[in-house]
Amino acid sequence: MNYRDPNPQYKWVSFQPDMCVGKVKDANKAGMISFKLSIHDAKDGEYNFRAEDAWKKPPPKRLEPVKIRTYIYQCRDLPAADSNGTSDPFVTVLDMSEGKRKRTQTIEDNNNPLYYEVIELDYEVRAINDLESYPPFILDVFDEDQELLDSSDDFLARAIVEPEDCAITLQKDFEVDPNLEIPPTPRWHPLHFLPGEPKSGEILVSFSVSAIDYNYMHPAKSVDLASRVEFKRWRSACSSLV
Repeated sequence: MNYRDPNPQYKWVSFQPDMCVGKVKDANKAGMISFKLSIHDAKDGEYNFRAEDAWKKPPPKRLEPVKIRTYIYQCRDLPAADSNGTSDPFVTVLDMSEGKRKRTQTIEDNNNPLYYEVIELDYEVRAINDLESYPPFILDVFDEDQELLDSSDDFLARAIVEPEDCAITLQKDFEVDPNLEIPPTPRWHPLHFLPGEPKSGEILVSFSVSAIDYNYMHPAKSVDLASRVEFKRWRSACSSLV
């Protein structure tokens, strides 16, 4: 980050748990913070930050509620969490209205799960048409455990998706063309166990945003994402010498 920029934009940064304190042990539970910061060297004399667009107005006291549709297609190359070399993965996303996470179904024994699910979320943003003002979309992948001695789900990886860098359509787009309620081409985003660590798979998703009271032409439960995907058949052969 360039903290010498006098006209910075808001940035979202992940917290890291302090192991000495021990209140939070898992990095995926530590949370995130949004801030903007500009540093001026006092040796250069005084500087009027209020002359810059970033500092002319204070942050809004109230955020704008919006409805986010998350179109979750699939994951690939997920790490193995079980002894058989596979996982039982499901995906979760945060619903800000309830402070809880919504989730997909679990796909058993699979490192490349197909979901084709739509999850609706309530979000709060500074301006519905300004994607740079949005908080990032956080998608976590877990391995479901239902064993008698270990029933806690294992965190596999997280995708932090910047709204301005993903497949996304806004209400102003699909009010003109209802077919744009679902972005035509979803995008792959990397999954990481911790920020800065090597990639732990990828997730294929897209998003749409509307006012909280907007009625979509296609209800979420009736959207058939699988029908929008072109499947190809592959023939393989294997031979061995004994």
